[in-house]
Amino acid sequence: MWTRALLKANAKTVLRRSYWRVFLMCLIASLLAGDIDLNFNLVNTQINYQTTVEQASRLVGVLALVVVLVASLCWGILFSPVIRVGQCRYLIQNRAGEVGLGTLFSGFTSSYWNTVSGMFYANLRIFLFTLLLVIPGIIKAYQYTFVPYLLAENPDMEPARAAEISTLMTDGEKWNIFVLDLSFLGWNILGSLLFGIGTLFVTPYYSATQAELYAAMRAKVLASGYVTEAELSGQIF
Repeated sequence: MWTRALLKANAKTVLRRSYWRVFLMCLIASLLAGDIDLNFNLVNTQINYQTTVEQASRLVGVLALVVVLVASLCWGILFSPVIRVGQCRYLIQNRAGEVGLGTLFSGFTSSYWNTVSGMFYANLRIFLFTLLLVIPGIIKAYQYTFVPYLLAENPDMEPARAAEISTLMTDGEKWNIFVLDLSFLGWNILGSLLFGIGTLFVTPYYSATQAELYAAMRAKVLASGYVTEAELSGQIF
């Protein structure tokens, strides 16, 4: 049985020997992809290009906006999720020892299209549930929390199977995971007081804690017999 205190204590132990490496990895991942998956921010995109549209002709403005939206969509489907999976792979491996920064980009050379399709499957379902109501979308997002970790550990896992296992992992745990996320609110508020820069230093702590949570949920589904070691043989825990 996991507790917030235990996960955070384990994360701190890992970070004592690797904080700055994890910080650099998270910073690069944020710069390259951030949290942009399928749900890219159309509002910001429109605002950023509003001046250009007003100054240029309407046709050129519309074409420019279309190009940006298409590029954003491609980026959010073909690039950002792969970085996310690479980030999870780095965090998983970092629990056992030093990891090379190149692991962040490993998704581009290891079962790339399956990784893309797996993340697209999860993000699309989250997006569709969000269209219904915000709360179902949030619940679905927590339900699929571990999809990138599962794909990081087994890049060849079928998208539906990754979603199925993540659903089992979070069964009866979604509220506890939400409270765990909520426990970082104070740190993020404190970090935001420094023009948002401080939150960058909180990210490694949060990310390492999430990796510890995945390890706990991984043990849970293995113990249930629903998932075998053969499916999750990518890393050593």
